[in-house]
Amino acid sequence: MDISNILTHILDSIAPPRTTDRIVRTLTIEELHTLTLRGDKSGSLPYHDERVRALVWELKYFANTRAAMLAGALLSDILIGIASESLGTPLLIPIPMHAARRRERGHNQTEVLCEAALVHAKEFFEYKPRVLARVKATPQQQGLHKSEREKNLTNAMKIISKKDIEGRMCVVVDDVSTTGATFAEATRALREAGAREIICIALAYS
Repeated sequence: MDISNILTHILDSIAPPRTTDRIVRTLTIEELHTLTLRGDKSGSLPYHDERVRALVWELKYFANTRAAMLAGALLSDILIGIASESLGTPLLIPIPMHAARRRERGHNQTEVLCEAALVHAKEFFEYKPRVLARVKATPQQQGLHKSEREKNLTNAMKIISKKDIEGRMCVVVDDVSTTGATFAEATRALREAGAREIICIALAYS
């Protein structure tokens, strides 16, 4: 056992890790690639799988470094495929988080996800994490029906800089998509700002 494993073992005995953290520690990129074949969307993960839920949970609530590395590596393959077929340099946009929730959580998981993917795909994209903003502090989407989610998100987002969007291909990234309501609202804002093409990608679908 090397020194890093010894230290990890000692720390775990003092403060036992979360169950989701333990799952993520054992995950490999090969496993995730296998799981994408079982998903409902090409290249995305099935959220109903326990390993995927653990990955998303660790990314969303704890900005777990290993979760970000794994998710970013998987997402980068999808993004590079999209960029290779586009005219010009696509704009990469994370789904925004309202300022109040960001302060509460300390990070926006979709930005963590995008930045991890850009480790492998930076040369293919222009990254604009603040061009799309959430201006309406909506309740949590989890547990709401599709119609409630859509109503919840109506006019919840706006474009900060229209000149960055006009005529561009925009690739929007979220961690999980359930009904598509979040993507629909982001698409509305981008289309109104003059985006030429909009592609929405979720790490996982439920």
